[in-house]
Amino acid sequence: MNGIAQILSLAVVLALAVPALAGPYEQAFGAVQRMLTQSARNDETGLQAARQQLEQMPRPAHQDVKAARALNQQGLDALKRGDAAAAVTALQQAQRADPADVEVAGNLGYAHLKLGQLKRAEQQLIYALSLAPDRVSSWFNLGQVYGALNQPEKATGAFANTYRFAQNRIKTEGFLRQALQNPENSAATRTALRQALALFGLSVDGP
Repeated sequence: MNGIAQILSLAVVLALAVPALAGPYEQAFGAVQRMLTQSARNDETGLQAARQQLEQMPRPAHQDVKAARALNQQGLDALKRGDAAAAVTALQQAQRADPADVEVAGNLGYAHLKLGQLKRAEQQLIYALSLAPDRVSSWFNLGQVYGALNQPEKATGAFANTYRFAQNRIKTEGFLRQALQNPENSAATRTALRQALALFGLSVDGP
């Protein structure tokens, strides 16, 4: 792993506990924020420029892939039984084993979200997007984070990217509509989902 990529992964794992390590994370944060803004404006040119900046960032090399995969499964099993705290513990261990595993990073962000640890969720999901800028699940979960933080414009950009980068847009459209009906989502989240669908000329009620 090169030095810059190592700092990036450690900055996220430590939740930016040491300000001196924040530089690479701040670069990723800035690129993701630009993607959110341009996405909410439906500015494809600006969005792709910001995405290119994110893609050009250094990334860590894979390490103990086998151990990370096993710990990731432990985390998923914990999430399935509703134990988000145990999931965070397993997924943090998985990330230490292999900081380059984007699924681990995304799952850890989701586990923090389930615990209501919104800033940590934001950090992990941005890290996941720095590894894979078109990762649909991480964009959706980031939208949930910003909805919970009452930041509907950012949430709109994230939900729009969920649809924009989806391989199966029809399925994703239905998924976004289903999320709109979920009573657990905040008013800001539902507003953002409506706005994201509207950006693509999609009705909230379906075709």
